[in-house]
Amino acid sequence: MAQIDTLLSAISDPAFVAVYRGEPLAIAGSPLLAFWMTGRADAFETLGDVGSRTTIMVRAYFRMQDSPDVRESIELAVWDAMVQIDSQLRSDADLGGNVTDSNVGAATVGYLNMSGAVFRTVSVPYEMEIMGEVTITP
Repeated sequence: MAQIDTLLSAISDPAFVAVYRGEPLAIAGSPLLAFWMTGRADAFETLGDVGSRTTIMVRAYFRMQDSPDVRESIELAVWDAMVQIDSQLRSDADLGGNVTDSNVGAATVGYLNMSGAVFRTVSVPYEMEIMGEVTITP
C-alpha cells in the first residue's frame, strides 16, 4: 500500500489536494484521490504454496459546480487523471518488488452525491498478483 501511495502522490496534473488510503466518507477538498482494497482471492496453487490476486480501487473526486467553464475544466482534469493514474501505476509494475505483477483496469467515469455535494469521479481498478503468498504445509 505504501508503494501505491508513493506512486499516486507523484501525480502533479491534476494537482490533487490529498491522496487517501481508504474510501472517503466525506470530502473536504477537491480534487481528491483515494484508493482502497476491494477484494482478494486465491489465484494459483502449487504443491507448496498459493498465489493471490488482490484488487485495489483508485478513485479521483472532482467537485462539480454550476459554472459551465468549471465543468469544462473538470472534464479536462478527468482525462488527465485517467492518463496519470494509468501511467504512474504502470511505472512500477512489481511495486518495488512487493508483488509479482500488476494490471491496471479500464477507467470509468461517473457522478457521486456525497453529503449533498456532487462529484465527478474517475474509477480505476488495479489488480496485483503475488505468487507464493501463502505456504501450504503438508
